Amino acid sequence: MARRLPLALLIALLMCGCGRKPDSRTELRFWNGFTGPDGVTMLRLVQRFNRENPDVRVLMQRMDWATYYNKLYVAGIGHRAPEVFVLQTHAVPRFARARFIRTVDDLIGPRGGLLPSQFDPNIWQTDTIDNRQYGIPLDIWVMGMYYNRRLFRSADLIDASGRPVPPANRGRFVDAARRMTDRKAGTWGFAFTNFESNVYSVMLQFGGSLFSPDGTRCTLNSPENVAALQLCVDLIWKERVAAPPENFDSWIGFRQGRVGMVWEGIYMLADLESSSDLEYAGAPTPTLGSRPAVWSGSHNLCLRADLSPRQVQAAWRFIRFLSDNSLDWAAGGQIPARRDLRALPRFKSMTVQAEFARQVPYAVPMPRVPFAFELQSEFDLAVERALRRTVTPQQALDAATRNVDRVMKQ
Repeated sequence: MARRLPLALLIALLMCGCGRKPDSRTELRFWNGFTGPDGVTMLRLVQRFNRENPDVRVLMQRMDWATYYNKLYVAGIGHRAPEVFVLQTHAVPRFARARFIRTVDDLIGPRGGLLPSQFDPNIWQTDTIDNRQYGIPLDIWVMGMYYNRRLFRSADLIDASGRPVPPANRGRFVDAARRMTDRKAGTWGFAFTNFESNVYSVMLQFGGSLFSPDGTRCTLNSPENVAALQLCVDLIWKERVAAPPENFDSWIGFRQGRVGMVWEGIYMLADLESSSDLEYAGAPTPTLGSRPAVWSGSHNLCLRADLSPRQVQAAWRFIRFLSDNSLDWAAGGQIPARRDLRALPRFKSMTVQAEFARQVPYAVPMPRVPFAFELQSEFDLAVERALRRTVTPQQALDAATRNVDRVMKQ
């Protein structure tokens, strides 16, 4: 029995785990809504970070954007939120006002390895509330124009060397759309995809805004916005160069080669790259109004408000890693928020991303208001009613303005 005792004790120790070395790694949960191909790209970055930082373990959880914010908000209320999470631009104020986000003012600077000067001012400020910084922009999902190179050649929209020439202003845009529209062949020169990004860009180009300068009144029904929406309606029903919104999937139509031009975000590039028989290219959104402007947004890296010093150190190292390696993220169909990285040859070789990135200096997100979801709902409904000619643009925007004002008062 004396000889068997040490072996029995050893087995008992191993079974109870007492012989194991305690895990000293700092564990970080990382939540995001990257459920598409972008999620695979992000997972590779997380795995690489874990390999290069053995004292930290990042666990990534992806969920659909449609349910993501409700789950994240509930987790914040219950003090169970992840240590690091992604917020789209419009959601930052809501979570900041709920005090779910830690400010990063004490982390940015030379010692922290990230400087505000590495970002475009209009992009950096999307995470700034009351002069405090609540996150780090990872990318810019600016809207641009995808166009069908084959349809452009067929419509003789080419230069002297035979290369397609995308339009840059209203006159050339309407002309190009008219040349590519052939209802007998079932092709359209243009089609609206996302109402918010498409029509908001035109409103900006007309000098419109959604709120008064002091933020106290909704100005959706301003003359500039009404004129912009009327132009969008006219492209469908007067010029007849844009597909009607009924019973037509604009994006599928573009992928099938039946639409010459669409305006969509850079995040749709990965979907096009899977189309082996589609000849497409990217260009800045044409200026249909008096000034260049385009809808945009960002994925922002944020920290939970109540992190320990050890968690803050590990989480900031992870955020810096993602920012420093955002060219790998860009290769999956994104534009880095870091302008110093966009200046590198590697990014310039990403042709569609580089074309869309030309618009960053005049990229404008939807207004950052606590009732962003209600605003988006009213905006989309008004645009859809006008484009379907259920009501006039003036009537549609008047109704939306009243409803948004009502939400603001509440």
